[in-house]
Amino acid sequence: MSVGTFAGEPVQQVKDKVHQLLVASGSGFAYAEPEKPVTSRSADDCVVALCDQWYFDYGESVWKAAAEKCLASMETYGEETRHQFQVVLDWLKQWACVRTYGLGSRVPWDSNYLIESLSDSTIYMSYYTIAHLLHRSLDGSKPGPLAILPADMDNAAWDYVLLGKPLPAGHSKAKEMEILRRSYQYWYPVDVRSTGRDLVQNHMIFFIYIHSALFPESEWPRAVRINGHLLLNGEKMSKSTGNMLTLSESCRLYGADATRVALADAGDSIDDANFEMQTADAAIRNLHTLMEWIVSAKQALAKLEETPSGSVQIDDIVLCAADMPFTTADRIFDAEMDDLVLKTAEDYDRTMYRNALKNGFYSFVNLRNWYVEFTSTRGMNPALVRKWIERQVLLITPIAPHWAEHVWQTIMGNTGSVMDLRLPADMPTATNHSLLMAGDYVRKLAKAVRDADIALQKRSKKKGGNGKNTAASAAAADHTPVVDAPKSLDVFIASEFPSWQETVISVLKENYDASSKTFDDKALVAAMGKKGVLKNKKAMPFANEIKKRVDLIGSAAFDRALQFNEADLVSEAASYLKSSLGFARVNVIRTDAVGDGLTDAQAKVAQSAVPGEPGLLIFNA
Repeated sequence: MSVGTFAGEPVQQVKDKVHQLLVASGSGFAYAEPEKPVTSRSADDCVVALCDQWYFDYGESVWKAAAEKCLASMETYGEETRHQFQVVLDWLKQWACVRTYGLGSRVPWDSNYLIESLSDSTIYMSYYTIAHLLHRSLDGSKPGPLAILPADMDNAAWDYVLLGKPLPAGHSKAKEMEILRRSYQYWYPVDVRSTGRDLVQNHMIFFIYIHSALFPESEWPRAVRINGHLLLNGEKMSKSTGNMLTLSESCRLYGADATRVALADAGDSIDDANFEMQTADAAIRNLHTLMEWIVSAKQALAKLEETPSGSVQIDDIVLCAADMPFTTADRIFDAEMDDLVLKTAEDYDRTMYRNALKNGFYSFVNLRNWYVEFTSTRGMNPALVRKWIERQVLLITPIAPHWAEHVWQTIMGNTGSVMDLRLPADMPTATNHSLLMAGDYVRKLAKAVRDADIALQKRSKKKGGNGKNTAASAAAADHTPVVDAPKSLDVFIASEFPSWQETVISVLKENYDASSKTFDDKALVAAMGKKGVLKNKKAMPFANEIKKRVDLIGSAAFDRALQFNEADLVSEAASYLKSSLGFARVNVIRTDAVGDGLTDAQAKVAQSAVPGEPGLLIFNA
């Protein structure tokens, strides 16, 4: 403010003072109206009436600070939810909390009024902790096992049970009250409160405020889970349009497990979830196909037990001898299994069921498919196949329990229930990033070879095919191999990085704050420009890739040394590349061991190779 009584004070801080001054001096009066027309649930237009009213003063500074502390201590399963709560805390002040009719508790100091339902139902979950001891019927007409009557639960009794205040001397139900108190303390606080997003701005914020006012911090709610509404096939459910599906109808159409898969896949965020009928249909097929594969795998494993030193094949399942040592591919598969199990367990802990389905089912099956293809020549390790089946059943159990129970008992022959399974005690506590990087390397290599092969085939078709056996670089080809002729692949492995990459790494290290785990991007770009590396179009994409690795594994990412032997890994993957991509021969060539014995095409490709990014040359065998 620049003039007047409050000159020199911030506008934000003097709004209420100016309001009070204008009203007190007669220069203004309080006026309020709805932001827009208000329609009741009975479709009537609402009219504002000036009536006597009691208010909760939610804006009071001490109480608000307690509510903010409560929110800060709670898990909200997403920053968007936390932000919405904080926005409401910032604007919520006085809230009209009484009415003269309807359901609700009488205001203790003014029996003419009832507390309205949103404000009156904020700690009802505390009642759940003792309801089974108070009555056997829903309406309370049948007393519970302690024979406590409604008249016994006076204010003093409630203060003792919920707040721990002393009971009056000689209370007729003192022993029974002790049992209620123990039950309350056993179950409370609320582990998680789930509700719709439309209640964040009123009921849920009251839930936080009232808990912070009545209960000690140890009994404040631990988490809230806010969800949107449920769409059907991307559209709002409506009986009038026919876009409607009840839970019982879905179970009749798709079965309980497929319905649960589609619900899990529908989404977990504060946005509206979307139940797709196609997803439920696909779930039936996917679960059945997976069950058939497990049956075949069990048959192969049983057959291998008869000849443990030999290999076995049933359908597309090829098992190597049981005493074969682990290869790099086996170790990659094992590490990626463990990584997905850890991710899925975390997803379940955070009630992120869509992510749990993705990591614990879709990605888990895709991982198996990759392993089957990669080991098609040598065969899968039987111990890892057993592990994969057991882990798959474990991970899908919360979402498809009936399918999991059938597989666990009927197909796998276990006697106990799948519901008794827990995460294995031998699970690693952290991910093996070096093996994950090796797996990522193999997949990127296969994709690069496949993309290069497709590009060369397109180029050959454009040229019309000349029938000659010519060589071509997958990166920059001067000639094109004949499409229908047998093809070979040279993979060039480098041991040293180009100097410009070392410069980028040096600049990244200089502008990284390990304590905050952040980069100074402005200084980073300026330093790269000063050193002249920005002229290289590959510099920024390379820098961004390293930054992603730093986010994943910290400062260790600056160490460019590969965590695996690249040449050995590619040699092991050679049979996979041959069988999956149709090469007659795959040659792994180290650039530091070839000397001058390279053709011009080979030398050109070898020059482009760097550690972790091999050069590729496709030519007619």
